[in-house]
Amino acid sequence: MNLQRLEVPYVNLSTNFYRNDQNFQRQYFHIYESRLNLIGDLLKQKISSKYGNKYPIKKISELTEDNPTKCILIGNLYKNMDLKPSILREIAEENQLAPLPVPQDFNQSSDEIILEDSIQRIKLSGKINPAELVTGIVSAVLGYSEGAGKFYVDEMIFYECGVERPLKVIDNSPLVVFISGIDMANIDAPILSLDLFQQWIYGNLEMSSRTNFDPKNVVRVVIAGNSTRACPPKKPKNVNSVNLRMIDTKGMVESLKNFDEALYHLTQSVSVDLMPGEFDPANLMLPQQPFHHCLFPKSSVNRGLTAVPNPYQFQIEDRLILGTSGQNIKDIMKFSTMDDPLECMKNTLRWSHLAPTCPDTLPCYPYYDQDPFIIDECPHVYFAAHDSNVLLTEIFENSNGQRIRLLCIPSFQKSQSIAIVNMNTLECDGMSFSTKIDLEEE
Repeated sequence: MNLQRLEVPYVNLSTNFYRNDQNFQRQYFHIYESRLNLIGDLLKQKISSKYGNKYPIKKISELTEDNPTKCILIGNLYKNMDLKPSILREIAEENQLAPLPVPQDFNQSSDEIILEDSIQRIKLSGKINPAELVTGIVSAVLGYSEGAGKFYVDEMIFYECGVERPLKVIDNSPLVVFISGIDMANIDAPILSLDLFQQWIYGNLEMSSRTNFDPKNVVRVVIAGNSTRACPPKKPKNVNSVNLRMIDTKGMVESLKNFDEALYHLTQSVSVDLMPGEFDPANLMLPQQPFHHCLFPKSSVNRGLTAVPNPYQFQIEDRLILGTSGQNIKDIMKFSTMDDPLECMKNTLRWSHLAPTCPDTLPCYPYYDQDPFIIDECPHVYFAAHDSNVLLTEIFENSNGQRIRLLCIPSFQKSQSIAIVNMNTLECDGMSFSTKIDLEEE
């Protein structure tokens, strides 16, 4: 526990994700308006550098059917889906009526994409794929009016993040560990595997095959959500919807106590950033605010523990790291045909927005004059928790030539594994602390 640990500069850059007021009386129109204005201005700069004055940028109200000319429109995309979940289902459950059938896939071939600017809306056709789009994306579309309230698209243009800071050469190799889905409330919680992980952090375990991942170079551990619970409890049969929302208070309190004990020992050796997740005892709306210190009375007194919001952005040396506990990626996968979380992450970078489906299908705070989820600076490392048993990672190079390390963190409860990123090279690998022994039959 007295391991001499590498020290590097760290800055918490999550200011935009902290809420200073609690005004829930506003309409969600304002966040869409702010999103369109902010990303729209950035898109105009990209269009100018790409096309110059070749194509005029118009409002939908300026389109003419008599003399259609090729032009560019900028607006929010709305995906019209007949199978989108309805509030009527919830009302039916509340009144113990026959519930509506729940489809396994909300997408179908008849889904339509509609572009909305500050004045009007128009239906899009042409070279677009509605199956890979979701509501809330800000896009520029190049094409012409077809009449009858339709616009034919030749090309869709996205901002694709802001400027990426050049990677400066550093003399050391600081490591950042990412872990998610510890799920202390689960009867099969990986307590022994978590203890082995802690012993590795302390420097008490030799991992001869991992010479590039020396525990003394671990400068931070990021716990990306679902630490106390990773999934809702099973619903009892023949119980009305009101009772289904009751929380197992005893189990939650016990899991908090156990997790507090684990955090206390971990923070004795290394700095820990603790993010809330979808099923943790935190606010539901994004951005989720940091855990209250009273939930972890033993570990919160340690300087090594930092309760941070979800999403979370920080800097190690000059490396910018941005990520979430995974709700944004999970929601995009529900309302598109994309089943690869890495592909969803790539698209959020193309769209320059962490959570475009907020507030349509993913709850978020009703911001008035800002949208904190806009990605206006390209990160070097972009992570998201994912409820799987395998680590998914790759280097993504976008059309601007920017290289980003993508990282889907597996569930620790399912995989007993962590992800480690070398901040010098952006090299990433997983490490397993599984205690299961597979016996092969002879």
